[in-house]
Amino acid sequence: MRVSSQELKTVRAGGLLTRYALLGEAAYLIVEVPASGSAGTSLEGPCELEHWGMVLKGEVRLHGRHPRVFGAGTAFYVAPGRTHELSATASAVVAGFTPLLEPVDESPEGLRSRGIEVVAGTADPGLPPTSIRVAGTRARSAVTGQVHTVSGLMGRWLFTRSNFGPISGFGDGWCDLPHWGQVLAGTLLLRWESGDIELLVAGDVFSCPPGGVGHRLEVAESATMIDYTPIAAIGDRGLRRAPRAVSALRAIHGDGLPGAVAQSSGEAIRAIR
Repeated sequence: MRVSSQELKTVRAGGLLTRYALLGEAAYLIVEVPASGSAGTSLEGPCELEHWGMVLKGEVRLHGRHPRVFGAGTAFYVAPGRTHELSATASAVVAGFTPLLEPVDESPEGLRSRGIEVVAGTADPGLPPTSIRVAGTRARSAVTGQVHTVSGLMGRWLFTRSNFGPISGFGDGWCDLPHWGQVLAGTLLLRWESGDIELLVAGDVFSCPPGGVGHRLEVAESATMIDYTPIAAIGDRGLRRAPRAVSALRAIHGDGLPGAVAQSSGEAIRAIR
């Protein structure tokens, strides 16, 4: 499933302008902070939720036990359970993917009942940075053929930035793994086992559902994209797996991460060996 930047829906709530797309089991969001900064908006205030974010413009600060500053062009992760607060500089733009735990009522009535205003006629959000680096977690690099990846474990998901060289992906087998991602630069062809194809260009967001019809990414010249893949799915022996996802997880395994993340990563590694 592909959604262009022009097809994103726009709403306003909590003092923030948000563009979004529902992509199956997850949603993509772009949040614009007012020119006055994040003070008084719903971005600030105590929170214990999990966050997967990318700073497209400006700066985001994490306040709490382990304070951090995330500049433009960084992907970050905030674990759940510990109280934290976020703030952002004036006119900052933050994007991210978030799992959907229940159906979302997008009707105007449903949105208004939750204090959300539907906004029409907004300008295109523009292109994302041409590269996103990992912040707040240890990143590892891997090379599979013409594809160079930089990855980091972010909770239950594996974040990967993939740089595709010329004539890459055409020889890969089909992949059944779920992915949610965005194209940063260049053009990719998302080819489906059913024979359908989708052309992905810079700024597009996309999703690949788990199982069912396989998919493959093909690049004629060069392209850069980021995506999130559930770590548990990579370890599912019943799913076909893209070589870049397997090599990315192998590269970062053994970093000594505690708890369920390390267990999930270890199980996935044992499954792909």
